[in-house]
Amino acid sequence: MAKTPRNYPETMASAESGRPMVRGEKLVTLKVEGQTFEYRQPGWWCSLDDPDDLDGQLVDDDNLVAEMARRSARAIVRGEPFPPVLIRAIRLRCELSQRDAGEVFGTGEKSFEKYEAGQIPPSKPTQRLLRLAMERPELFRRPARGKAEMPAMSDIRLIQDTIRAAQLDRIYAPLFRDRTADVAAQS
Repeated sequence: MAKTPRNYPETMASAESGRPMVRGEKLVTLKVEGQTFEYRQPGWWCSLDDPDDLDGQLVDDDNLVAEMARRSARAIVRGEPFPPVLIRAIRLRCELSQRDAGEVFGTGEKSFEKYEAGQIPPSKPTQRLLRLAMERPELFRRPARGKAEMPAMSDIRLIQDTIRAAQLDRIYAPLFRDRTADVAAQS
């Protein structure tokens, strides 16, 4: 059962019918341009099981859940590959705020707010980064203060393999030789 927000009682009366409502999640149907979508809507409901009994009340973040479902359904109908709820899920999985995600993905500090609000879709390059973030979220996590997590000489094998795969190793490989022996010799 869904968590009771704030300090609400275990049950409350419906403002419409006076019937008792309980806190929980109800499977709700949403129609957008002739297509039907279902999602689980947290709230206060007279019946959690009867799909036709919509007597209930949304409070606090319940309305945000409903709005995200509507925005995402609209994006799916438009054929967008990254609907708002997926963008939010990727951002949260990467453990980023909206502002941090804009900085990490290089899109600007307000961009993820607009993507998640369904105001604008992400660009094609950002979509490619979002796809990569779905597969490898650790690459997009904000590094701790003072710690850069970009490819560096510590990633020498990755750098060498990339140069070799691009067939540039004959000329440029010496720039990226393994310097760990040099560092050990200087110690």
